[in-house]
Amino acid sequence: MVYPYMIPIYAFLVKVGSRTINHLPEPYQIPVAEYLANEAEAAQNEAD
Repeated sequence: MVYPYMIPIYAFLVKVGSRTINHLPEPYQIPVAEYLANEAEAAQNEAD
């Protein structure tokens, strides 16, 4: 079961280097990767 509130927490841990995507629980790997991609895309759109 994936808890939505954990996705930003795991994303933060990946961003600061405390975890890698491969070391997350398997059900969270894709949602966290999508979250980080959306965050990067939003940052890019703000820069433009």
